[in-house]
Amino acid sequence: MFQKLKEKKQKAVRFLFGSFTATALMFTFQACYGMPGETRDFDAAICGRVTSAQTGEPIQGISVCGSNYVSAKTAADGSFTLPVYSGYSTYSLSFVDEDGEQNGLFADLDTIVPSSALSKTVEVQLHERVK
Repeated sequence: MFQKLKEKKQKAVRFLFGSFTATALMFTFQACYGMPGETRDFDAAICGRVTSAQTGEPIQGISVCGSNYVSAKTAADGSFTLPVYSGYSTYSLSFVDEDGEQNGLFADLDTIVPSSALSKTVEVQLHERVK
């Protein structure tokens, strides 16, 4: 009789500790990484203009990719706006000519932009690819 009572007590204690452990793990995950599927709104933007290093003319259709997996395309005047989170000291940007034949086959460019660029227009010059 006492043995069955002791076993039931042990099962109840294990269940309670197991529940507390699982809850603690979920709380820790949420505190570190946020809720699954949670999105944060971008609260800043990097604005810029892409031109040809050889001619100085604006380049349309260049893909601008940020380190936050957001991208934009340059407009006819070479301008772009890339949404970002404020608070970082630098931002990594990649410029890729995906429609090469339309605008002269420009070489890709990876660059780092300081946070001070959030209040200014970033000027980027792309060189033509060596053929």
